[in-house]
Amino acid sequence: MNSGPARDESSETQRRKSLGRAGEKVAGDYLAGRGYRIIATNYRKRSGEVDIIAMFDPVLVFIEVKTRVGSGNAIEGYSEIQMARMVEASRAFITENEKMLPDEFDLRYDLVIVGEAEDGSLAVQEHIKEAFHPE
Repeated sequence: MNSGPARDESSETQRRKSLGRAGEKVAGDYLAGRGYRIIATNYRKRSGEVDIIAMFDPVLVFIEVKTRVGSGNAIEGYSEIQMARMVEASRAFITENEKMLPDEFDLRYDLVIVGEAEDGSLAVQEHIKEAFHPE
């Protein structure tokens, strides 16, 4: 009976999810420290998801967090398909929450890159404001 690989894949999946959650926490703390008011995290819909939703008056900001440790470019991990799904999820969020949102606001889609600092901890490496504009 060879159940080793399945456990390894599951273990790798759990490691990536844990790393992603830690990166989202670091990004949320970073944003909050810069005046962003976090109003939702890990917003998921069938059509897509948004890691962090925040107000930076008068802007409603939908934020994707990419966490990478070791090799690899975090931006390369963000595809046009993910962008489209994020836009769909953002539209659903606005529709569902229109009563709690200001009467007028601008929209922005940001990307926050989290990586390993010199001391081995996670830290925000880059905050790309207006990472993309939906068509």
